[in-house]
Amino acid sequence: MKKTNRDQRGERMGKNMKRREFIGKAAFGLFSAGLATPFLKKEIASQEKEPKIIYRTLGRTNLRIPIVSFGVMNSDSPDLIKRALDRGVTHLDTAHGYLRGNSERAIGEVLERSGNRDKVYVATKMRFARDNRKAVFLLRGSAREPGATEENLFEQLETSLQRLRTDYVDILYLHSCYSPQMATFEPLMNALVKVKKQGKARFIGVSTHSNAADVVRASVDAEVYDVVLAAYNYVQEDREEAKKAFQYAAEKGVGVVAMKTQGGRRLQQDPDVEINHQAALKWVLNDQNVCTTIPGMTTFEQLDLNIGVMSDLALTEKEQRDLQMAAAMRGTLYCMNCRSCVPTCPQGVEIPKLMRSYMYAKGYGNYIQAGTTIAELPEKQGLDVCRECSQCTASCRRDINIGSRVKSLIAEGLYLG
Repeated sequence: MKKTNRDQRGERMGKNMKRREFIGKAAFGLFSAGLATPFLKKEIASQEKEPKIIYRTLGRTNLRIPIVSFGVMNSDSPDLIKRALDRGVTHLDTAHGYLRGNSERAIGEVLERSGNRDKVYVATKMRFARDNRKAVFLLRGSAREPGATEENLFEQLETSLQRLRTDYVDILYLHSCYSPQMATFEPLMNALVKVKKQGKARFIGVSTHSNAADVVRASVDAEVYDVVLAAYNYVQEDREEAKKAFQYAAEKGVGVVAMKTQGGRRLQQDPDVEINHQAALKWVLNDQNVCTTIPGMTTFEQLDLNIGVMSDLALTEKEQRDLQMAAAMRGTLYCMNCRSCVPTCPQGVEIPKLMRSYMYAKGYGNYIQAGTTIAELPEKQGLDVCRECSQCTASCRRDINIGSRVKSLIAEGLYLG
């Protein structure tokens, strides 16, 4: 039987990893003990059409959503969005700042043309000034980020609604909270409640890229949020804690949406060392407390790949091996935002943000989001400091070459924001 491109890539990845000794007996033992999950049999799916799509209910919102949704972060293509809707996707996730608003504009164009606003669930997110070191919101903002006030939230929301060409969103998130204090910051939490009462958002929630377990539990205990959106993938070191928090949320009726599900676009910059995207997505969705996922897509090929998971979550033996090898790899393109690198920088630079910017630029080719992410950093916490540093001494416990990536960002001119 002729080998497919995917099989050939898988063999190349296996050979590369053996050559570099990424895998050992200990790594396989660790994976078996802490990473593997019971693999679901084929679930009961919709009988409406082929291929049959698996739907789940988003907590107390009672929204029935396919398990694969569209994270419209790296694309502003109306054609791609329309194709996703035609293939059965019903949930589109964006944010006020994605592609400087062009993500929301593209969605708005598709919604207006299709006339199917009531059949599509749209989520957007609002981000505000924060003190990264103390993990708290700031009432006073800057030219880079608006202060965390009710007035600024409503102003951003009105702009987003205009771009989306609608008078409401289905879910409005308080974006990128990485501490319980941020998730329960009263001025913004109360503003979101007010937005919901006004009907400008049907449901409200919190998103988090790190410290998922604590943020999710705090959001649930606040008893005002309907949804939590959290990073969750097979390489995440706190995946077991996150899984327990998702179960807690589900028991309390709070819907769970997963992001960063594939742990980046590829394992390393080398295009021959690819992530098995379908396997990574299946791993997340084998947690039945996760209602849906929002993988980012920029091509029709990626869309078809992700759509292929919507009807069958059973992991093949090859997919399990691919995840085992990838989980043991060091120096990956994806930064887990564990923040252990921050104390190793004498200047206290916000390294995880820079590493995320690098992934946007080099992994996804999204230089707009990379520049925006860097521009959100306060002075003396970003590349403005790195440019004056003669030698980078910051270190990553998973062997990411921080200094090399920082140099690359500076060479791209991304320090200009």
